[in-house]
Amino acid sequence: MSSFVCTRRRGGEGHSTSWLTRRAMLIAWDAFGWAFALAVASSLRADFTLTDIETRPFLTIVAVALIAQLAVHAVLRTYRGRHPIGGIDEAMTVATGTALVGLIVFLVGLFTHQQLIAHSVPLLAAPIAVVVAVGSRLVVRLYRERRDRADYSRARRVIVLGAGIEGQHLLRSLLSDPAGQYLPVALLEDNESLRRYRISGVPVRGTRADVAVTAAQANADMLIIADRTLSTPAVEEIADAARAAGLTVAKLPTLDELLTPLPGPPPIPAPRTGVEEVLVAAPPAVEPRRASTPDAAALSRTKRLLDIALSLVAVVLVVPLVLLIAVVLKFTAGEVIYRAPRIGRDGQLFTMFKFVTMSRDDSGPRVTGRNDVRITDVGRWLRATKLNELPQLVNVIKGEMSLVGPRPEDPRYAEHYSPRHRQVLAVRPGLTSLAFLRFGDEEAFIARAAPADVEAYYLQDLLPKKLDIELDYVSTWSVRQDLRILAGTVLTMLR
Repeated sequence: MSSFVCTRRRGGEGHSTSWLTRRAMLIAWDAFGWAFALAVASSLRADFTLTDIETRPFLTIVAVALIAQLAVHAVLRTYRGRHPIGGIDEAMTVATGTALVGLIVFLVGLFTHQQLIAHSVPLLAAPIAVVVAVGSRLVVRLYRERRDRADYSRARRVIVLGAGIEGQHLLRSLLSDPAGQYLPVALLEDNESLRRYRISGVPVRGTRADVAVTAAQANADMLIIADRTLSTPAVEEIADAARAAGLTVAKLPTLDELLTPLPGPPPIPAPRTGVEEVLVAAPPAVEPRRASTPDAAALSRTKRLLDIALSLVAVVLVVPLVLLIAVVLKFTAGEVIYRAPRIGRDGQLFTMFKFVTMSRDDSGPRVTGRNDVRITDVGRWLRATKLNELPQLVNVIKGEMSLVGPRPEDPRYAEHYSPRHRQVLAVRPGLTSLAFLRFGDEEAFIARAAPADVEAYYLQDLLPKKLDIELDYVSTWSVRQDLRILAGTVLTMLR
């Protein structure tokens, strides 16, 4: 018995030592990242002349950054081992913490009586520190994934249809399976903006019309349909084509199919009162997470604080870009900001800000396709990069919008919301949303459908699908989910 106890204690101490070592190494690496970032930013500020950098103020501001790093990440619990290294959750936590550290260093430098360092240095250093901290963790993750890959010599060769978020998650799950039963060899995707994707070494080789050709080229024997936005007739058509090409077909289940309620005991009937009431059963409605309980109120406050903090950091970082876009628009279009009436939380009307992307004579439907003649050349580029949405950071800071939430709708289209869909108005609308990640470029969907009546197609087909996804977000939102959506949005914009 005593031997067993001693073994357990030694094992526990070993595990504790390993955890503490990992924690110390991460802290030391992030500290080095900040010192490196401040040094690079200072050298850029001094035209790469390091001799012009005063040692004492520089070391003082480095010390401020390290203290802020320990304080911020202690609050965020970054170094507690809650997330795997290189995962999206850790990346968002590290990036958020590093951005907040940069803001603190900037404010300290701004309000100290004696200027320690040029005000632009922390603003230049913050993105460098983010790249060092997040990039290094991603390298570690990729190295571990490649090192731990299974033997795929006997695996089934799989084509994945859908290169969106679900397809990417599926692809990485297949590649991280220790049994090595399935080897993804190709991706198929209808969305043109995803055509050049190459995820974990697996390329997008065409569209769903290229199933047979891709199967022959890649010597595949299985197709997995991971695009949940496809209609049932479309799925059946694709499955028939795949079977004709000799492929086994599987489909990624929907969330409703995954979350099947377990059978339970029948509910206990409530005691009857003297007055009998006949109630007509109604379909269950989505219950938005409102601040009606202490936990919900705390979550709502956390979401609002996160909105303010990240928006302020983003505003500081994008000021040069915003000024450049404003100058270009002033000289090319004559106007800079488009003020769009939108329906906000609880049905309140507010003014949403965007950069101008259309000509002044923009009468017609509010929904636009890619080839809409009203869109200017500069506006087309702004829409493609989503930079036209940057002024909405002002709406977020004012409290009219959140960074993440259902996208605000034009009042004329919000009138068509069903009673169930109106529940998306229970939360602040967002700058980005879950529907944006799942649908991607809305204009691409309209271009593929090529409807005769764009507005009718939007109201009858596209809008209900988007609202169903937004209802899913309203009923399940959390801070972690918001961070994931923000990370997905950033990655989508960078591709």
